[in-house]
Order: sequence, then structure tokens, then C-alpha cells
Amino acid sequence: MNAKVVISKSLNKSTKATPLSVQLAIKTAEVRDSLSRIVKGLDGFFLQEDKNADRVDVLVLEIGNAPESEFQTISTLLQENVVETLFLTSAKMTPDILLPALRAGAKEFFQQPINKDEVAEAFQKVLLKARQSDQSDVTTTRSGKIFSVLGAKGGVGTTTFAVNLATSIQAQDKDKLVALVDMNILLGEVPLFLDLEAETDWEEIGKNFSRLDEAYLQSAMARHSSGVYVLPAPSKLEKETHLPAGFLFQLLRSMRRFFDYIVVDSGMIIDESYAKIFAESEAIYLVSILSLPCLINVRKLQESITATGVGKEKIRVIANRFEKRAQISPSEAAKIIGTDIGMTIPNNYSVAMSAINNGKTIPDMSGNSDVSRAYKKLAASLVDRAIERPGGVFRWFR
Repeated sequence: MNAKVVISKSLNKSTKATPLSVQLAIKTAEVRDSLSRIVKGLDGFFLQEDKNADRVDVLVLEIGNAPESEFQTISTLLQENVVETLFLTSAKMTPDILLPALRAGAKEFFQQPINKDEVAEAFQKVLLKARQSDQSDVTTTRSGKIFSVLGAKGGVGTTTFAVNLATSIQAQDKDKLVALVDMNILLGEVPLFLDLEAETDWEEIGKNFSRLDEAYLQSAMARHSSGVYVLPAPSKLEKETHLPAGFLFQLLRSMRRFFDYIVVDSGMIIDESYAKIFAESEAIYLVSILSLPCLINVRKLQESITATGVGKEKIRVIANRFEKRAQISPSEAAKIIGTDIGMTIPNNYSVAMSAINNGKTIPDMSGNSDVSRAYKKLAASLVDRAIERPGGVFRWFR
């Protein structure tokens, strides 16, 4: 009871703002009249009587005798951003109706006969969130930093680099929110490298993209013991899945509101969507080894990335598995690729393979090894540089 009073007091301070529109798609007259009276008695809302309105903030929809087709309509409304928040009601509250409704994007499900307090509390939560969002948009200017990781060839250690970079950044500051996103569509293996079971991948999130908020992401992403939130790639893309255009780019752009750092394992793919991601990245780590075939690929990839308009200064070439007595030295490699080697990571095969085979990070497997120190040094340089920049940070996941 006290919780409801607190919510109401908070909302009363915000009712001078633009009220939220509510539309009722209710077939049962008694239910429609009941909901209409409740909405009209709430501050901060108004009933949208125009059935041709382009968009409504809240839609209350009654599920009838054809739930499957109605759920299809629901998904379309949310994906097209015609409806911001969806509430459902039905005379039945069985699992075969409730679960598909929640998966389709419904925020609340009102059982009939309508409970006034239940409905009022649901609407109050929507209004409170809307007002808090308005305030956050005004007061918050900072967004999370994206670090993209790209491999020059298969087997050069791209995923190893991405995993250990993300976890090393998290180790530098436990209060930061760090995400690791596996966008390697063909060979996504991030969960295996962390011995992590993840139930949701980014394809599943794409099906519910309209629900992309802090609560949904928190429940969807798996969290590693290091503190890093992990979003895997789908094991196999479904042929009938129709993800929104530019979904991966929009996903990462949205995640910047929730995370301080986002490390992206891009695999070895460059297309229009990835080019946009590279453009918004703080740095693009191009992982290679000092072999001639890899270095030739590095040069080609640099040209492909800069051809999209991304500045060459963002690209940092990483020489992985580096040995001082290698046939090609860093200076010779620099002549081949046309730029300096940004960083070398020592070749410590036994430690790296032990970490992979045991589903652990390299610092966890051998914290004092030379390769572990290399990751810690890189992470420290990134965190220190970011701390110097002013601005607030969202703490919604806490």
C-alpha cells in the first residue's frame, strides 16, 4: 500500500507535462466502460478517441477468439512503433494465451472482471517511466563507448581478444557496466570461451526490438562471473525471421544508453551495417598475426573500412601471438600494411589454450603471465581515458 502512495506522489509532480494518449480496443462493452472510467480518473492520461491516430502511447487490447492472428497484429504494431506500451485483457488467463502475449510484447495482462487498483498501478508505472525518461534525456549526454574487434583471418584469436578485452575492462572498474556482443554470425563462440549458458541471442531480441529497454536487456543477457553482460550470436539464423532494417546497428546504438563499454566481436565481416557500427566505435581492433597472408588481408581490410568513410586513425592493428624472433618484425609488418602495429600480445600458447579449454579468461587462468599483463595494460589505458571525460552514467541495471 505504501509503495502505491509513493508512486502517486511522484506522478502528481509530473502531471503538468504532456499527457499520454490511451486507446481502448475492447469488444466487450462492460470491460470497455470499466477501463474508460479508470483511465479518465487518472492524471497524466487522456483517451484517444480518434481511431485513425498515427500513434498512441498506451493501447489496451482485448484478446478474442483468434489469439494467434491478434498476436501477429501486436508484433506489427510494436515493430512499426505505432504503439509505445501495450496492455492486454481477456476473459481467459491460461498459459497458452498469457505466455504468447508476453512474448509478443505486452507489458501487463488484465484478467476480467477488471481490477481497478491493478489497472491504475500499471498505468502509474508507465507514466513514471515516461517522466523519468524525459528527465534523463535532458540531463544525460554521455553514451557508452564501443570497441569493435575484427579478425584478419580465421584462427588469429579474434574472439580470444574480444573476450579478454571485455573482462579486463570490467576488472579495472567493477562499477562500470560492460557488455560483450557476439556478432560473428557464422562462428559465434563467445559463450564457449566463458563457459556460459545463454538462453537469448540477438536474433531473439530482434523479434522483440520494440521492447528494448533496460529491464528487457537485463533479463535477456547472460551475466558472466566477471560482471560482463554477454549477448551471443544466434547458432543459426531462422529463414523466416524478418529483423528490422539495420537492426544490429540500432541495437548497439540503443545499448550505449545502458552500458559504459561495449566490446563487439565482429568476426571477419564488413557490410553496410557493420560499417555504421565501425563509424560509431571508439576504436576498431584489427587482430592479426605477423604472417604475410594475414598482413596482406590487414591492408585490404583497412582499405575496405576507410572506403566507408571511417577514419584510419580509428583502426588499431593488433599483432597477436607475437614472438620476438618472428621472421617478420613489427617494423617490417608496418611497411607491408602501411601503418604501425598498434600493440603486440605475446605468444603464450599453453596459457591461452588452457583458458579456452576451461572456459576461463586469461587473467583468471594465469594472472601474472605476460599475455595477461598485456590485456590489463590495454584495458587500463581505455578506462583511464574514459574516466577523464565528464558526464553521468545510467545505472538502470543496478
